[in-house]
Amino acid sequence: MDPEEQVPFSARYNDAIKCSLFLNTLSGLTQKWFDGLPNGPITYFHDFKTVFLRHFVSSRKYQKIDHCLFALKQGSAEPLRSYIKRFNQVAQDVPSVTSKILMSSFSHGLVEGEFFRDLIRDLVKNFDEMLGKAASYINVEEAQVARRKADKVPTSTNKLEKRPPQPLA
Repeated sequence: MDPEEQVPFSARYNDAIKCSLFLNTLSGLTQKWFDGLPNGPITYFHDFKTVFLRHFVSSRKYQKIDHCLFALKQGSAEPLRSYIKRFNQVAQDVPSVTSKILMSSFSHGLVEGEFFRDLIRDLVKNFDEMLGKAASYINVEEAQVARRKADKVPTSTNKLEKRPPQPLA
């Protein structure tokens, strides 16, 4: 192994090189911000890094923790498919979340209904199994919605319109 590879980046290069390398990565708003800095007060890369991070702190994406999963709730009229989609979008941003946490927070946010009761009656082993069980409930839920829509169609469109007979030519 090359001995230079063992030396950290910060010790391997002087501040002028680090600043130059970093400045080459700036564009758009960050370049405009840099161009607006007064000359002189920043003499070390560490100072530049501190000023940069303070200015752009609001742009930083913070890692979510598993507590944010417990804040998710299924809406009273929200379909199960929609809740699962929302839940999974948030869960993918939570690093190293366990299957047990996923199961607990997901069921905590469910509205009380047939699926919720079934999860309590017949415990599942992991989150994937829970989602598999949810699939059959989604099918039933969507079939019920389709049936209600079909029942709401006005009766006049279900029957053929009666017209008086036309004389043959």
